[in-house]
Amino acid sequence: MNRLECGRVQIYTGDGKGKTTAALGLALRALGYDLDVLMLQFAKKLRCAEHAEADRMGLALVQAEAATPGERADEIMDRARAALSGKDEAGRPVDVLILDELGEAMRRGFVTRSDVEELIALKPPTTELVLTGRGLLPLADLADLVTEMVPHKHYFDEGLLARRGIEY
Repeated sequence: MNRLECGRVQIYTGDGKGKTTAALGLALRALGYDLDVLMLQFAKKLRCAEHAEADRMGLALVQAEAATPGERADEIMDRARAALSGKDEAGRPVDVLILDELGEAMRRGFVTRSDVEELIALKPPTTELVLTGRGLLPLADLADLVTEMVPHKHYFDEGLLARRGIEY
């Protein structure tokens, strides 16, 4: 059983591209060291190529199945609590837990700062908790690492839409 000696809280936020991609890169690295990684996605309902590849790599990448966005956020938060407390299928806390698009769930009022504080308090010292999404800078005081993606130039501004294999 590979465990981290010291788990931290990381935030990837900002209006620029790359928040989920950075979290997936971290997940790939952790999997390479046989760490147990779980990525829970709040705002995404589309099954993309990254999901198929995650299955092949052994990365648990989960989207909620509930009907409404609020119910999906509740489902993801319940799974996050279970993963941190070891009350899920694994039976022990995950090594790396990624909450993808948490910023969107917070913006819509489905998750509060106190919900995030509760998760952090529940986090074992050997678990890395990664939070992604726009608008997470107000949580910076809760994190050990904060990276803000800032767009300086983007081809979207020229009318190039999301491309298969690059943005999704």
